[in-house]
Amino acid sequence: MSEFLKQWGEAAYTTTGFFWMALWAFILGYIISSMIQIFVTEKRMQKTMNESEGKSVLLGTFFGFISSSCSFSALAGTKSIFKKGASFVSSIAFLLASTNLVIELGIIISIFLGWQFVVGEYVGGILLILISWILIQIINPKKLIEKARKNLENEDDDSMDDSKDWKKQIKKEDS
Repeated sequence: MSEFLKQWGEAAYTTTGFFWMALWAFILGYIISSMIQIFVTEKRMQKTMNESEGKSVLLGTFFGFISSSCSFSALAGTKSIFKKGASFVSSIAFLLASTNLVIELGIIISIFLGWQFVVGEYVGGILLILISWILIQIINPKKLIEKARKNLENEDDDSMDDSKDWKKQIKKEDS
């Protein structure tokens, strides 16, 4: 019984460590997403990341590079910048950079695998962004992009309507 408790304690300690390692990435990513939503105006986002496509892709890649590597927070940040008016290509560059080019991922890879793998990770991430950029230019999904923007606007309108009449929402979900 004592051996079981000892192993259970080690498992609980390891689980807590993994939970903490994942939690800080979630928190950082959602803080970044919140800061985008609160402090960046639509006009500023559109001016910065929607005009010159080369510049906006570089900015999206840079901001993804310095953000969190958590996939959920990368998606939340991407949704935030796209909703604020960033171009689709720069939003995708942000998403890919924040999951493939992040600093902490490079540090972990260098510790466990070596610098060669870090170079491979970063070169591969940049190639992934360039290939996506080219494919988006070739496919040119303007109608889908506009539909996605309208869906995000409708999502905001629905959430505002719902928040105003929370009593009806509770009654609707109970029945």
